[in-house]
Parts: sequence; structure tokens; C-alpha cells
Amino acid sequence: MFFSLFGKKKKKEEATEELDSIENNGFPFNDTEDKKEEKRDFPFDSNSTRSNLSDLSSGTSSDDKGGILNRPLSSGTNTGSSILKNRNSTVKPQSAGTTPRPVLGQAAGANRPPLNTTAARPAATAAASSTAQTEAAKRLAEVRARLAAAGKSTASATPRPDPKTSSRDPDKVPLKSRPVLGENKDVSDVQYRRFSSFIEEKCGIVLGNTKQYLVNSRLSTLLDKFHMATVDDIINAAMEEKPNNVIQDAVIDAMTTNETLWFRDTYPYLALQNIILPELAAKGKDYPVKIWSAACSSGQEPYSIAIVIQEQLTHMVHVDPNKAHIVGTDLSPEMLAHCKAGLYDAHALSRGLSPERKSKYFRRTRNPNMMQIDPKIKRMVEFRPLNLLGSFALMGKYDVIFCRNVLIYFSNDIKAQILKKLTMCLNPGGYLILGSTESLTGVAEKYEMMRCNPGIIYKLKPQKF
Repeated sequence: MFFSLFGKKKKKEEATEELDSIENNGFPFNDTEDKKEEKRDFPFDSNSTRSNLSDLSSGTSSDDKGGILNRPLSSGTNTGSSILKNRNSTVKPQSAGTTPRPVLGQAAGANRPPLNTTAARPAATAAASSTAQTEAAKRLAEVRARLAAAGKSTASATPRPDPKTSSRDPDKVPLKSRPVLGENKDVSDVQYRRFSSFIEEKCGIVLGNTKQYLVNSRLSTLLDKFHMATVDDIINAAMEEKPNNVIQDAVIDAMTTNETLWFRDTYPYLALQNIILPELAAKGKDYPVKIWSAACSSGQEPYSIAIVIQEQLTHMVHVDPNKAHIVGTDLSPEMLAHCKAGLYDAHALSRGLSPERKSKYFRRTRNPNMMQIDPKIKRMVEFRPLNLLGSFALMGKYDVIFCRNVLIYFSNDIKAQILKKLTMCLNPGGYLILGSTESLTGVAEKYEMMRCNPGIIYKLKPQKF
């Protein structure tokens, strides 16, 4: 590939140099006959030349009996190949009173021939000149065609200069360049339809027919990372079924919304603190409380649950934090790694976390912009990878399941399937907490709706499966 691009580039440079040479200097015609003809018409005489030059220096010519020197140049004068050599130049008009320059080699007072030398040449010489001009035009067209072909073949590999590190002069070689991205980086209509089916199959997200802008905005951020030119290219790479496809993981991660914050919407954690935990504590101190945070993103939800359990230690009846087991699951390996590290920057800590909780449950790190969750909170949470479209057979049973603000991205059929599997993972009398805009599609008859003012939680009715 490298040698192919280098060869094309070299051809383009050679064609450009040849074109410049033709435009500046003309074609190297065989003008021997022209010179012979000129010599016959204008015999060179050094003495007469000096005389003419002397006359010119004084502004007069004593031998100009025929008035030839004072005649203006004929507008039809054509000197053959000299025009081709200077085809872009124009004759500057002479100012009034200026004596025209004599032709070298003419004797003073001689009957000089007309300045139009083409008319004085034999017919064979004129025909040869016409043939040469025709060949010149053909050759010029050929060079231009080669240059155009070389330009098209190397367009996709032509480096684009970096304005910060290269010269503004287009004739100078840039100091630093990078590959040019495709002119149209956006996803094509055909590729969008393929990708919509792919992403729905992999993680259940339904894009519909009008979310091209969403695909472009989220996947274009991956182009530089994976050295891709267009969104179509990165989609093709993501759809390849091969082990450890990191591009596929990155694309799915980019398309899933990782928006979350501490104690989001408040009411689920108030319901946990005032209704659910007291009920579970009444089952005994040794009762192992199990809580699942599905699609936990960067970990704020399961850690918020752990903080609530720690805070209710001051109540007379409470759940023992050492007996509480919280599981957080997510599809994204990157998000799970972030959760396990328990490190959060100032921006994340400012969203939903009070200054009191921040100072009590977080520790400073060497990075002044980062803080880490307290070890006693971190120990309460376990993180696992899980795709909600997959099997929940290994998840076990739970007293409380948080599955908030994720079902809205799925079709109604997939929502019903996920809710049915979540219901199978609840202990009798267990609680399901959904997002404020989500409903119990397909399983509403199995739950008792409890209003928390504000908000709603769902309690599983006793039943047989």
C-alpha cells in the first residue's frame, strides 16, 4: 500500500513539473529550419548591428531612408514558436515618440523585409510550424490528463496540513500532516438500517428511523481513537463477529446512555430508608438482605444504596451492613471498571451528593480533582457484567431490585421480557423500583402499586410460578 501511494504521488509530481515547464518555457521544438530561414531573411552583420545600436542610443537613424524604424509593429506579427514559448505574455504598447527597435542584422538603408516572417517563409516551413503547434497542443492535453488522473488516484491519501504545524504557503511541504477523513463522515441510510438492527439485537436499544444524528454524534467520537475515516467504517468493524472485538464493545458503550447521579430522584432512597429497610430489618438481625442495581452505569446508584444502609444504623431497628449484599450490573466493561475503582471527579461528586455525605463517605487521593469511595461502603457492593437481553439464571433471588431509567430505550416486547425475568428474580414480597416514566409492561397484575408521595414503587404479590 505504501509503495502504491508513493508511486502515484511521484507520478503526480512529475506531471506537475512537466506542466509548469511547458507553461513557463514552451515546448522544445526543433526550430533548426526556422533559424535557417531567419538567417536567409536577416543576414547578421556585426558592423551594421553596431551602427543600428548606436543610432538607437541617440534616438535617431540617419540611414532610415525607408522609414522602416518609425513604422509601428504590425498587429498581425507572428513569430511562430516564440509565441508558444511566451503564450501568457502580452506585448506592451510603445509610448508616443519612441523609436521602434530595429531588427538585428539588417544593413542601414537596405530594403528590409516585412516583420511578419511567417509570410516570408516557404510553404514547407509554415506547414512544419503548424504541425509542431498541433503536436504541442496534443502533448499539453496529455500532460494535463496525466496530472488530473494522478490527482484523483491520490486524493484519498493526500495529507491535509495541520494549520498549527505547517506553512501557510501551499507550495511548501507541510511540516506535519495527518490522514484526511472522508468528506462525508456521517452514517449512510443503508448502514443506519443495518446498525439499527445490530444494536437492537446486541443490547435492545431501539433507534427507530430518525436517530441518524444520535449515531453520528456518539460514534464520531471514536473515529480518531480507532483511526477510522467514517462512521460507516467503524460500524462495519463493530459488526464483525470475532473474539474480543474491542471496537464492538466501544460502539455499544457509546450508544448506551451512561447518565446517572447520586441519589437520583430522591424518592426511591426515601422509600428504601423509611419503608423497605425497616420491613427487612423486622425479619431478624441475621437476615441477609440482597439488593440488585441493574444497569448501574458508573456506580452511583449501588453506592447510594450502600450509604442509605450505613446511615440507618442510628435507627433502633436496622439492617446490619455486614449482612447486606448489593450487586451492581452493567453491559459496559469500561463502566464496570470505573465502578470497581470507586474514583469520582469533582463534577461527578457535585451531582446529587450533599457536602456532608461527601466529607463522610469519600476519601481524598493524590489527585486533588479525584476522590474515592470509603472502603466500608465499597466492600458492600459487588459488580458483575450482565446484558439485560441475556439470561438471569445466575443472578439468584433478591429482596429489592432497582432497574431505573433503562427500560425506556427498549421496545415494548423487550420491556415485557426483561420485566418478566426481573420478577422471577424477586423474593416473595420483594420490591421493584423503576424510573419515574417507566411502567410494568406485561407484568402489572403481579405487583401491588405503592405510592410514596412523590413516586411509586412496586411490591410483588404472593404467587406461584
